[in-house]
Amino acid sequence: MIVLAYGRSDRIGPEFRFSALNLIYDSETEDSDLITGIAAYDTRDGDMTSRIVVEKVVLNRDAETAVVYYAVADYSGNVTKQSRVFAADIEDIDKEGDQSDVIEDELESVPAFYFGDNAEEASTDGISADEEEEEQ
Repeated sequence: MIVLAYGRSDRIGPEFRFSALNLIYDSETEDSDLITGIAAYDTRDGDMTSRIVVEKVVLNRDAETAVVYYAVADYSGNVTKQSRVFAADIEDIDKEGDQSDVIEDELESVPAFYFGDNAEEASTDGISADEEEEEQ
């Protein structure tokens, strides 16, 4: 009986559908702008477009691009994630400021995270920034 119920449960996530969008990411770009031209559909739940969220935006200054990460979940909890690359106006972003994550150099240390009065520095490979400098 349990196997039968499991066999009928929805285990397939929604599907994204992207339309062409001529957008340049800059300091004025809102999440609603980034979602324009994207739809999400689920075989069981139908149109899931209203449930699409922008998870994060990562700037690549060297390539002058912004990678936008999207997610959508159906009513059964199945999540689908997708990304899309846009041209970015780095000069405008630098002038006006932007809260996006930035990728410039893989060896760059990650900023400190604060837990109460203690500060810990981390890097992408689990070695502290101080240890990383000693290795170099």
